[in-house]
Amino acid sequence: MIDPETHYAEVDLPFYERTVKPLIPPEILDFHAHTWVREQFRMVAWKARARGGRYMVTDEDYSVEALLADGRKMFPEKAYKAVVFGNPTPAVDLGKTNDYIAGAGKNRNLFPLMIAGRGLEKKERVEQRILEGRIYGFKVFLSWFGDDYGSVKVRDMVGPAEMTLAEEYRLVVLLHVPGGERLADPEVQAGVRALAQGYPNAQIVLAHCGRCYHPDRMKRAVGSITDLDNVYLDSSMVMDPLVIQIALESIGPKRLLFGTDLPVAGMRGRRVYVMDHWVDLVLPGPAESAYRVQSADIRATFMVYEIILAIVRAARQLGLSGSDLSAIFHDNGMGILEMARNMEGPKE
Repeated sequence: MIDPETHYAEVDLPFYERTVKPLIPPEILDFHAHTWVREQFRMVAWKARARGGRYMVTDEDYSVEALLADGRKMFPEKAYKAVVFGNPTPAVDLGKTNDYIAGAGKNRNLFPLMIAGRGLEKKERVEQRILEGRIYGFKVFLSWFGDDYGSVKVRDMVGPAEMTLAEEYRLVVLLHVPGGERLADPEVQAGVRALAQGYPNAQIVLAHCGRCYHPDRMKRAVGSITDLDNVYLDSSMVMDPLVIQIALESIGPKRLLFGTDLPVAGMRGRRVYVMDHWVDLVLPGPAESAYRVQSADIRATFMVYEIILAIVRAARQLGLSGSDLSAIFHDNGMGILEMARNMEGPKE
């Protein structure tokens, strides 16, 4: 097995300098990044053998310092910024993880989202956190592990208390939609539409392009949000250019946000699909996980770069401009965050 630092020097960095760096703007905003420390966890889902717990095995510690170090490592000579939040599952103590994320906001290049969801905290307490901290919105809580979402609906995940605050303060609502069909499910589509139309000042961001990693799913999904100007897609862990192309053809470049899902996208490899499900093909090193296949015989670099290349390849296919790419990688997200921090109170 090649030493990671040797691989970085001999493979990752030359690939970045030659192929990635010329394609991206001087400032990068990663709209989907995690950070946590082990002390926040009530349990480690994959070690506890929780249902769905092996769906995504990742680092038990991924501090603010580790995230920023990865940003410097993956984007040398660029300014790395990130929208950050903790682990949004029952594995964590939400008070501890939200306190930690609020602390991350002391770094002006980090934009914290608190974990929130239907019935988790009283509206007054959530509003207090928003006003006292440098909080830009919510990462919606997942009441399940991995793919054990059962019959959870969008309306079960986030309620009127959270959405009223999002409406009043133009907050980001970052939503990982439930269900096996993701945003391609008509019931999920109806749930997203209800939020967007009922709370038009909320800035709703669908994580992982609505979890549509497969082009066929994106084709069935994206038409449901075309007319919803306050619904955006983040690109975290989406590495298929055709998926991105289909999204851009429908919603345009102003509603696509670059995102990574670090620390997950720090693996070296690529997310592909087999039949109707994604598979992560990676170099040896990460722990075993569901839908993760390791091979020492592939040449690979950070998944972060594969996400970037998917966006650029799709943009080129559609003839998009350099300013469109700058918007996707930075300006679109900053515009959303600037609206959120105006904190103007209730809107007419």
